[in-house]
Amino acid sequence: MTIIAFISQKGGVGKSTLARAVAVEASRQKFRVLLADCDPQQATSYQWLQVRQKSKFKVEIFPTIQQALRETSKYELIIIDAPARTSQGTLEIAKRADLIIQPTGASRADLIPAVKEFNALKKASISPKKLLFVLTRLSTPAEAKAVQEYLRKTGYAYSPFYIMEKASYKQVQNEGKSITQTKYQGLTRQAKELVSSLLDYLN
Repeated sequence: MTIIAFISQKGGVGKSTLARAVAVEASRQKFRVLLADCDPQQATSYQWLQVRQKSKFKVEIFPTIQQALRETSKYELIIIDAPARTSQGTLEIAKRADLIIQPTGASRADLIPAVKEFNALKKASISPKKLLFVLTRLSTPAEAKAVQEYLRKTGYAYSPFYIMEKASYKQVQNEGKSITQTKYQGLTRQAKELVSSLLDYLN
């Protein structure tokens, strides 16, 4: 059983977007998948499932991370959509997860808190090898290159793939789909490459 956790210091950086996409693609690969929505107040992933209606994977709301982790024997992959804020639960998630993914945008308002979050986890004895940045909501490839250079200096790993800010990605999610299911080949390919790299990263 594998646990992938999506965390963030703030909302709106693509945490739930990526968690849903990984759940969709992993289920296509015949994994028994649980998408654990651990933010009952927002319940973003659970609400998305209500629009999606039919799914090959399970989405459930869990008030605490401990409750979500009790399900480990039932699934091959648990994807944790953590609350968009730092808490003691974030550290608990990090201790149990095989991979901790933190999406971040390109602004300093996104990057600085994101790096601080990984610094805090590292200080709490979480292995940096489990920590991975994913760039989201980018405007241009040049912007992506600049952010990757910034992250390279922090010493933390980041995915070479990233997600652009596109209306089509928002639209498909409004329809209960994931960003790997757009009608545009280029955008779908870009999203699938990212998700595949995240699943491969575990190996």
